Amino acid sequence: MTTAQLLNDLLDELSEEQRAEFRGTYGRIQQLPGSELPLQAFLDDFLRETVNLFAATAGVIWFREADGSGFQANTRLGFDRHGINGELADRHRELVGFAFQQTKPLVVNPYSSPQAGANVSNPTDSFIVFGPAVAGGQAIGVIELLLGPTPVRGRTSGDRDRYRLWLDHLLGFFCQGIERRLLRQAAPLDSALLGLEEVRDTIGHYQTEIRHAIEQMLARFAGWNFGSLKENQAFAKQVHQLLDENGLRAECTECGAPAILRCQAAGNSKTGVFLFDHYLDTGRTFHGGRSQFPKLRLVIKPPRRTKSDT
Repeated sequence: MTTAQLLNDLLDELSEEQRAEFRGTYGRIQQLPGSELPLQAFLDDFLRETVNLFAATAGVIWFREADGSGFQANTRLGFDRHGINGELADRHRELVGFAFQQTKPLVVNPYSSPQAGANVSNPTDSFIVFGPAVAGGQAIGVIELLLGPTPVRGRTSGDRDRYRLWLDHLLGFFCQGIERRLLRQAAPLDSALLGLEEVRDTIGHYQTEIRHAIEQMLARFAGWNFGSLKENQAFAKQVHQLLDENGLRAECTECGAPAILRCQAAGNSKTGVFLFDHYLDTGRTFHGGRSQFPKLRLVIKPPRRTKSDT
């Protein structure tokens, strides 16, 4: 059954008001994995929204202990109101342990075993849905939802089976959120810096290829004159825009400094002369002065000058 079919089946059982509430809650759950919430806040919000979605009376998120010897409740909501303590708590904990051995969600009826031959049972009068979060073929955590003796949503066995499937779907968002936060917390700085360096190297490679391609294209026009000052200026302007868009400048053929190529009127030249416009220690300087378009060597655009540089 697809997610869309499952959602439609569930919504068919709800009133218009409940449908809008259900969709709103589901939308918030979808957004949680990619949010900036830290891990504990993510778990708290995920459990609260999931309890609301199922109209459950209580919920718990259980996680295995680091040494694998047992499990502990990480987040609870409404659980203490159910009076599960003493011998009842021991039997309930055995049931949670059984859920940790599963790879798919299950629904356990009140005062019943989860399956034939199981040596554990539900010691409460509430229907319980368990959803194991599986990684590497083993449950690392379990979401437990208590639906109460007469579930608000899930009154028939068919309804409850759909909610088992629905919890299986939500576990995908749950695992995404945990993985994203654990990776973010555990990622070493050296690894992150190495990743940035690799990206920088890749970009540098592409920039070199772009620079060479533009140089080769402009080399075809070396020695050209386009017949008038206006047309030479228009070509020089387009060349500058192309270089600027790619973070490049022309290298001055006289001093080697990064420069903007311009065409300006000069003396008796009717078509103007091509000049290299740049700033040197002595101030703004123009080198060149040929009436033909020069052969260009391109360099990386230098940082923008500040007032302290002038």
